[in-house]
Amino acid sequence: MRLDSVRELKTELIGPTPRPGGLLPQQAPPMGVIAQRMTDVGNVHPGIALGVARGDKANDYRLAVRIQHRDLVEGSRVQAIAKAAKGEVDVRYVGVLSKQATAPATRYQRRIRPIQPGFSVGHFAITAGTLGAIVRMHGGDRPRILSNNHVLADENNGKIGDAILQPGAYDGGTVEKDKVAALEDYVQLDSNRANVADAAVALIDDDVAFKPAFPRLGAITGLADLEAAEHVVKVGRTTGFTHGHITAIEVDQVAVRYAAGLLRFDGQIEISGVDGHPFSQGGDSGSLIIDSDSKSALALLFAGSDQGGPDGVGVTYANPLSVVFQQLSIAGLW
Repeated sequence: MRLDSVRELKTELIGPTPRPGGLLPQQAPPMGVIAQRMTDVGNVHPGIALGVARGDKANDYRLAVRIQHRDLVEGSRVQAIAKAAKGEVDVRYVGVLSKQATAPATRYQRRIRPIQPGFSVGHFAITAGTLGAIVRMHGGDRPRILSNNHVLADENNGKIGDAILQPGAYDGGTVEKDKVAALEDYVQLDSNRANVADAAVALIDDDVAFKPAFPRLGAITGLADLEAAEHVVKVGRTTGFTHGHITAIEVDQVAVRYAAGLLRFDGQIEISGVDGHPFSQGGDSGSLIIDSDSKSALALLFAGSDQGGPDGVGVTYANPLSVVFQQLSIAGLW
């Protein structure tokens, strides 16, 4: 199938008036509900996400069908979607995604000076995530840390100027000894609409030295061509240096679990690990994902699952870096 044909079909199936087989969030199967305030319950439920996957030949694409609820795996909706795509589908169960919160760490959890991408970082009130990159802003000449909203801004709860620690608090960082930056800006996470990025920047303190080069990779420059990219790498706080491959792009209606509930994301990138190893785990949130062929920046890691995907070890989801840069007025990598 041509790329534009897949995009048109995806748009038709998602809505606002989906073709048979399309699934709006409110049509998802009922799930157990934890005891919480009603004001904290959103209208997003795990269902079916749709995106674009590569076919078997060059310039050949398929509709990526990503199932997030077990009850839908053998359901009529998936069959109807496959029929609408004339069988040109890539169907996979991925389960419910979660922000990549803290898990047991590697050497990248330690305190490091100068500060460097790939190492533990976080808002003083959260556990720990990953310092994604050092970036330049439009109209500014001071360096900033780039990572996720839920890493630097505590899921919208942080205030501008709040202390950012390296390492994160879970890894022993304290405000008194390990403050390296101040929260400057973030993309608001919204429960009432589709989100496109989980991202934030923090202004590095004047007395903190930094090294923009990545461990094992060196300097990374420019943005990768998303449609051409296939093989990727990242350096993260928990799993360190890992290889992966892109299994879908432009994935819409992705449900991701946060502290405030499930949020919907559109336009996301799906990545799977290689040789039976997961590409990411909890604590890798905020890692910069790099196209290993062009050695240029591709995406910002923010969520994942520990099940599903081609090897059954889970999948990783990431925001296209071009969208992150646009949302936060970032000029480029340092």
